[in-house]
Amino acid sequence: MIGVTSSQLKQEKEKVLCLWEERCLKEVASAGTVASLALRNSVPIYLDHLVEALATNKKMDVKSIFKRGKESTRIGRLHGADRADNRSYELTEVIFEYHILREIIFQVLENEAPLAAVQRDIILDSIEQAVNDAAVEFSEVHTDIQQKFVNTLTHDLKNPITVAKMNAEMILRQAGTPPTLFKFVDRIVGSLNRLQAMIHDLLDVSRIRNGENLALQFAPCDLRLVMREVVAEMSLLHGDRFQLNCDAPVKGVWSGDGIRRAVENLMVNAVKYGAPNSPITLFVKQSDLGIELKVHNEGTPIPEKDVPQLFQYFRRSKSAQEGTQTGWGLGLTLVKGVVDAHQGQVRVESSRERGTSFILEIPWSEKAKAIA
Repeated sequence: MIGVTSSQLKQEKEKVLCLWEERCLKEVASAGTVASLALRNSVPIYLDHLVEALATNKKMDVKSIFKRGKESTRIGRLHGADRADNRSYELTEVIFEYHILREIIFQVLENEAPLAAVQRDIILDSIEQAVNDAAVEFSEVHTDIQQKFVNTLTHDLKNPITVAKMNAEMILRQAGTPPTLFKFVDRIVGSLNRLQAMIHDLLDVSRIRNGENLALQFAPCDLRLVMREVVAEMSLLHGDRFQLNCDAPVKGVWSGDGIRRAVENLMVNAVKYGAPNSPITLFVKQSDLGIELKVHNEGTPIPEKDVPQLFQYFRRSKSAQEGTQTGWGLGLTLVKGVVDAHQGQVRVESSRERGTSFILEIPWSEKAKAIA
């Protein structure tokens, strides 16, 4: 029986391809956007390698699925890269195409009699390897595309924003500027500052996604003063609902700008998703272990199952997606990046009775201890 299944698959290769293509066009939504040859792409090569594996009754190891011994041309990775280039494809569709291929192969080869266990294992192992390779390559290509998009977008936005801000600030410095015009231009400058901050966040989160550390500047500072400024600015933007609970100076060596941005993001989220017009309180405490910053708000609690994905890149919790508030899903990823840069931790406490609290725990550094 050795080699019989291999010969059968070789003879029936075109039939397998036609049946697979027919089912993909019916069951995979994005397949209809691809021409026939492009849809098949690396699948014929994959079947050739499967024929070779079945000829010797050996399971498909890594080397057996290389194209002419070149490691860079693993069949699944070719398929994944091709599908990633098609903007309509999703990862689930790439995986589903291989599931369809598996069913078609068994359908054709077992038309007259069941396959031996070893032959089924060879096919199943090869499909599993191909699926894994395709998924990895698809994800990596999409990550690269997303990174290039972010870098290009932020670079192209910086110059016009800077020019607009400079011109607006020149109007503010003009003697005799009418009060009404001054007020409107001041708002324009404020909006441009917030837009610049969003671009800054986008770049930093992109760095976090690539496994890089945030380039924060650490220097002696008093966090009580920094947090007072944050609360004052947030009150100007969103009304007099912010409270600071901090009994004494909190001096140490930190990235004051980084912690400021983290707390600002938490407060903006509290405005978006907390109970309207309810107090938003920032607690700052210090102990022998370090400092704790807590942003608390009332409102609908965060479901426990949503908490693990809160700090993921470009992800928003299901409850946030179903709500009316819009967002990029960047803020909490940035918060975690800032805390990680300080070698700290962030945790969430949320219940209907006690409200929602985001807690940043930042340990003392040796320099911070000396200043405190």
